[in-house]
Amino acid sequence: MNKKKMLIITVFLVVVISLMLTVHWYVRFREVSETSWLKLGVYMTYEQFFVWDEHSDTEYMTWNTTKLWNGVVDLSLTGHSVNVTNGNVELTVKEANLTIEVVTREVVSGSEIIAYYLDEKWPFWIETNVTIGSTIDIWYGINTITKNESIYVLGQQRNCWMVEYSWTTANMKRWYDKSSGICLKIHVILYRQDVIIQITETAVLTNIDL
Repeated sequence: MNKKKMLIITVFLVVVISLMLTVHWYVRFREVSETSWLKLGVYMTYEQFFVWDEHSDTEYMTWNTTKLWNGVVDLSLTGHSVNVTNGNVELTVKEANLTIEVVTREVVSGSEIIAYYLDEKWPFWIETNVTIGSTIDIWYGINTITKNESIYVLGQQRNCWMVEYSWTTANMKRWYDKSSGICLKIHVILYRQDVIIQITETAVLTNIDL
């Protein structure tokens, strides 16, 4: 093969690769921009209402974006979890910092608390191009949207997709806003050492324009 043909082939390959990269990044840009509410400094705070035996307690959980760059977003997550020891229920503060890939929602790095969830899907928002029967992948597993429900949250009625999860020690329902994909409500029932704990987490404060 002479040098002229080799040069033509090389130029052709460079053009093809450049076009492929351009299309790839254009698609990524379109997908990222469609999550129009995702900006630096946005946050969502949930009231966490815990009920067990004859006890109840109210705490709060918040996630917020701390950095947005090159198709990934850094977030901080603060909330309360439940520990049961010898039948005694204790609420403990949990904090985590993590980085997720915006388009895929994949957790690509994070603090030690969420090490178990690396490479899993961030659960506080989902894609908006879904409907009943669509599968939802979050770090609690993959399941199917079973119904849509209207719930009163943040001072207004919001149309949501609802997805349910069930394990031997817990049941969970999550409501995702149809227009933004953001999780607006979570209801969990935990079975721990003969203690039944119900947790209702409802969005109560945000700077996101829904």
